[in-house]
Amino acid sequence: MEITRYAASSVLNLYAAKVQQHPALYSGTSPGSKVSYDLLEISPEGRQLAVDAIELQPAHYWGTAEINDSLQSLLNGKSPEVSKAVYTLIQSNLLPDGSVSDEEERAALLESGLSQAKFLADRYMTGEDSSKFLGVIRQIAAIAKTRTVDPETGQATYVTPPQKPIGAPDDYINTGELMKRFEPETYKRLQDAVTNGGDWGKILIEFAKKVPQNKDWVSTYREETDKLIKDMRNTKIENRFADVDTSSMEVFLRDMNSQFQKTSFASTDFLTRNLQIFARTLGH
Repeated sequence: MEITRYAASSVLNLYAAKVQQHPALYSGTSPGSKVSYDLLEISPEGRQLAVDAIELQPAHYWGTAEINDSLQSLLNGKSPEVSKAVYTLIQSNLLPDGSVSDEEERAALLESGLSQAKFLADRYMTGEDSSKFLGVIRQIAAIAKTRTVDPETGQATYVTPPQKPIGAPDDYINTGELMKRFEPETYKRLQDAVTNGGDWGKILIEFAKKVPQNKDWVSTYREETDKLIKDMRNTKIENRFADVDTSSMEVFLRDMNSQFQKTSFASTDFLTRNLQIFARTLGH
């Protein structure tokens, strides 16, 4: 089996994944085809630019290539304010990382984010685009619901569908995910190499050479992946703010704040501040 190098499509893609502690390995095997993997070099200057960009703007969501591509397509032609509002609600409501530790507050923020997304869909999108946008947001919300926290390190992790680069064949398999499933110790070495600048390409290539001799890995992986995708699609998320009026920003804010007061939180400041940022981002 020939080993080839697969050029990385985005520096920020891998960088943002590392920042969010979601190591993404854009590599894979396809039976009967070449094995490919990403080769990515980030200069010190590039790293600093990436840090500055993340500090000044909401990080774009890179959970999977498909989700990222769908969002970019749906936001194409929309105003910068709408685009920023979308990525802000993903970062602040759906995936607030370590900034919100209380699970009940995280749940309320997520539900508020779903309603903010509904406002965007109703006010700034039409027809099929509106439905597609809400579908993508629900996918991210489903990922958010899989959050687990390591009690020893405090590090949060999320379950995401396997990475599949845009244009990859239907039988594409992410080599990094295959390694994580069947050789977890090797995968840990790979993560360490990616994080610390080691020769992660060599580790990936050595593992890829083992795949043809372990065909049961592929069949088991496909079965488990299909089940994961099905389960995530069927994830039901209750939203106590689902019925708010989106006819105008004024009405939306009034209705949302009224709903906040019906919650059991001693203080709803975290929800009202979040909603104010949403409105301000859209110029209200």
